[in-house]
Amino acid sequence: MTEHGRNVLMVTREMSGDRRYGLGRSLMPVVDALADKNWRMRYLCQEDLASTAKDARNRWLARVHRLPGVAGRPHVQHVLGALAERVQMGWFAAHTARDEGYTVVHLHDPWLGLGFWLGKKRLRLRDVRWGITEHGFGCYSRATHEDGLVQGPRLQRWLRRLEAFVLRAADWVTAPTQLALDQLARDLALPFNPTHWHAISHAAPVMVPLNRQVACQKLGWSPNDMHVLGVGRLVPLKRFDMLVVACASLGQRYPSLHLHLLGDGDRPGMQQLADAAGFGGRIHFATVDDVWPYYAAADVYASTSVTESFGLANFEALIAGLPCICTAVGGVPEVMGNGARLIPVDLGVLVAALEELIGNPAQRQALSQRAAAQALHAPNLASVVEQYVQLFNP
Repeated sequence: MTEHGRNVLMVTREMSGDRRYGLGRSLMPVVDALADKNWRMRYLCQEDLASTAKDARNRWLARVHRLPGVAGRPHVQHVLGALAERVQMGWFAAHTARDEGYTVVHLHDPWLGLGFWLGKKRLRLRDVRWGITEHGFGCYSRATHEDGLVQGPRLQRWLRRLEAFVLRAADWVTAPTQLALDQLARDLALPFNPTHWHAISHAAPVMVPLNRQVACQKLGWSPNDMHVLGVGRLVPLKRFDMLVVACASLGQRYPSLHLHLLGDGDRPGMQQLADAAGFGGRIHFATVDDVWPYYAAADVYASTSVTESFGLANFEALIAGLPCICTAVGGVPEVMGNGARLIPVDLGVLVAALEELIGNPAQRQALSQRAAAQALHAPNLASVVEQYVQLFNP
């Protein structure tokens, strides 16, 4: 193996506290495994950027926000703010690569890649190889638009052309599912997937074995109750409101039914929905570092998202052997296969699927066995790390 790929700078726009959540939840095991192989790894994030640089960006944005076509248009201002933040972070990554001798830079969205490309050109970093992971389903403008960064048709077209340029310039592009890469090509109006695009799955997490009774005791749950679990940010695209309404509609028939939501976000909105349906005392919220006791204690896992490139929480529930109900969106069918009950984003279908599992232990057991069988095909950390080794080495 050459030494070229042994100095890797991983770049995200997250904060250091996100390393055990969100992107960091899947990225850090790979970073740690490569470090264990004596690779020099650095995880560069927002907290590494000097406050003076952030202040300068904010002053620049304040001036831009007063320009004609930008002033009085909050959606445009929000997009420019997000783009500036990421371009600055990519530019900073180029300077870090030069100053600290990194020969491989892996950036975790294309707007970061744009900033790095600009910095690489400015600093003439000819010996640095670089690439991008696309974490949304399809192009980045689609993913950010669906996540609330609203863009009009003209702005979306411009951003897609910019993204296509950046992806052509990169040495590699990855996504966690083949379905995500295929959608990316469609979004960018490409006739086929370029040869430097690769699907690299997230690695199957190592689950800490835990008996359900013990897990319930640890969490303070009654093992005689029925526990439905949802995991993720409480934001509109995850459609947890639909899950709350579905569980509330079944609450009268099943008085032992409880819904547990793990994640930050619009807890008041979810609580208000549950209260209005008389289910308020049986919805519970938590943000935790160790999710495995929740997977071990739950009876049913449900995901109601309208978009997922991969669906890491779904994947964890599958590995845990939970009976899973998941909306068949984005890359979810590729990840979950026959190991989950796949449904459309439809309240009536969700209610019927939940009731079928809640009222039928045999159905839960059968679906749990399907999850366990599907989990056997999941890539382990060693195989995923080897894919990155091949990617990072020329």
